[in-house]
Amino acid sequence: MLPLEVLPFSQNSPERNMEIDTSLAEESERRGVFHFRWYGWKGLSLSFGYSQKALFETYRVDVPKVLRPTGGGILIHGWDISYAFTTPSGVFGSVLDLYRFISRIFVETFRGLGINATFSRNKKGNYRQRVLCQLVPTFGEVVVGNKKLVASAVREFKRGNFLIHGSVYISYNPTLAGKLLKTDPEVLKNTVATLSEVGLKKRLLMEFFEKELRRGLKRRLETL
Repeated sequence: MLPLEVLPFSQNSPERNMEIDTSLAEESERRGVFHFRWYGWKGLSLSFGYSQKALFETYRVDVPKVLRPTGGGILIHGWDISYAFTTPSGVFGSVLDLYRFISRIFVETFRGLGINATFSRNKKGNYRQRVLCQLVPTFGEVVVGNKKLVASAVREFKRGNFLIHGSVYISYNPTLAGKLLKTDPEVLKNTVATLSEVGLKKRLLMEFFEKELRRGLKRRLETL
């Protein structure tokens, strides 16, 4: 198995978080290692998928915003804990392969904590046609009921290495989210499964990322 390097938790500005994720992706390709990190965001902010550059440049909002190196739609940060996983070249054959790999680890780990996480079977979600990441779970995403539990975005780079990163929400304020996302708050109320809803405290989530998810990731990597 290729080496897995795990970074300690850190809390950074939106720009710094995306810089770190991008640099880790480059380092994974250059050195032939996997990287995993989990992190927080300083204050509320919005991130936009790299295909949303035009929207990003014209979007007016009273919180910081950043362009992700991955796809997908707009996500709110500051209420979440995020993760990033980067891979060397030639390990995964496609974006879907990596997505399934990560989603399976999250589902297994959450179930081990007594949370009935599963995979979305919705095949109608299409991020290219959707401005917001959280409105409709797409096929294979981690959900509880019909609500997203893990919102992830992924990118394959030219040399065949990957970056996938995403968020698990500790809390979610539909009223404020509606203002930031310029969307009816009623539409957002049943889109995100927060930790408070599933009965998992923030402290346990930190342990989850630090121990259980890391253990599951190592176990899965050994099977590649």
